[in-house]
Amino acid sequence: MNEIESLELKIAKFLRGGVFAAGAVMLVGWIWKTKWSGNPFFSFELYDRIPFMTMIQHHIYYKDWGTLVSYAGLLILISLPLIRVLLTAILFVKQKEYSLAAIALLVLSGLTASILLGIEL
Repeated sequence: MNEIESLELKIAKFLRGGVFAAGAVMLVGWIWKTKWSGNPFFSFELYDRIPFMTMIQHHIYYKDWGTLVSYAGLLILISLPLIRVLLTAILFVKQKEYSLAAIALLVLSGLTASILLGIEL
């Protein structure tokens, strides 16, 4: 196995571990939420459009740690594709494939912009 294949395998293992970690963190948050609220679907009874930071501040103020832990797991899961594209760009630079690295960085900027534009701060 050459160096590039070794790096690809490390990236794949990192992503697999990241998915498991995100799932575990979300599961802990869901269990925590169920333990304290009794009804895990209570928060879905009413829908109200709330800016993301306001919602986070609300959960911090009311010490709703289960929901915050679940959000942390979701944040880990959302960040994995961004990390993957970044690591791919680094891999292309190591291979001296600069045009592919530039494309990967363009994809990374598009992903980042789409995430930031989708969050109402």
